[in-house]
Amino acid sequence: MLASCSQRQEATQFDADTTGIDTTLLCIAVMPAMNCLPVYYAERTGIADSLGLEMEVLRYKAQMDIDTAITNGYADIAFTDLIRCAKLGKQGVTITPFVSLDEPLSLISLKTKRVKQVNQMKEQMIAISRLSATDYWCDRVLDETHTSHDDIYRPQVNDVQLRADMVRLGLIDAAIMGEPYATWMKELGHRRLFQTKDKQPRLFAWAAMSSATDKQRKLFRNLLDEAMRRMSKASEAELLRDILKQDFGIPAETADSLELPPLKPLSDIQQSDVEEAEKWLKNRSTIKRVRR
Repeated sequence: MLASCSQRQEATQFDADTTGIDTTLLCIAVMPAMNCLPVYYAERTGIADSLGLEMEVLRYKAQMDIDTAITNGYADIAFTDLIRCAKLGKQGVTITPFVSLDEPLSLISLKTKRVKQVNQMKEQMIAISRLSATDYWCDRVLDETHTSHDDIYRPQVNDVQLRADMVRLGLIDAAIMGEPYATWMKELGHRRLFQTKDKQPRLFAWAAMSSATDKQRKLFRNLLDEAMRRMSKASEAELLRDILKQDFGIPAETADSLELPPLKPLSDIQQSDVEEAEKWLKNRSTIKRVRR
């Protein structure tokens, strides 16, 4: 406890100096996901400066944390998915997905369970992030394998690194996870029971808030294209592996040998994907009301 003596003064109200705020700074919310790798890379290599784009990278480990950054006005552009966009929109948050991403997810099963098919997972746990692309694809894989939803427990584990660690340490039966974690788990001997590669819809996206101008969106897309072009060079492999170690939490011995598929070209948002996300979210809300 600290105390001091001084002449008494009346407290004065603090007035923020809003004139010093740099409105040209673009804040990008990212998380450890393959389609965020170009942003980490661009930050390291100064691509943004060469394009005349002043940006700040906000690092998170879960989509829910990115949602918080969006709703609190911290982020101008964010890595998210169309289901989260639809949910935020219903909450009155203005958010516009403008780049569609092919971000494959996998269902990884703990190797000690010796499960070879999804319909063998009765009364087991699959870690997901609720009301997100991972939740959607968990529904899809259960439907496609004719597995009862009531037979599967779905604990919410939002932190993608924690989700991978829980599988690695045998603390969860299975998890829906993206890259590079799914490939890492497979190299450790865990089983990949399902993957969304080349499947529709494309749910992941870069989305912009109203604070991001059309010019900034265009520059950001140019930044992604340029970063992906440079990343494809063999000379950049060491830097990319360093990012996997530092920003994705992949162990050094794994990152140095990990073979990851190349990122697919960016594309525009498809209305059919938006409608599928909205439809699924609406159906999920209806089911919850019926169960209550």
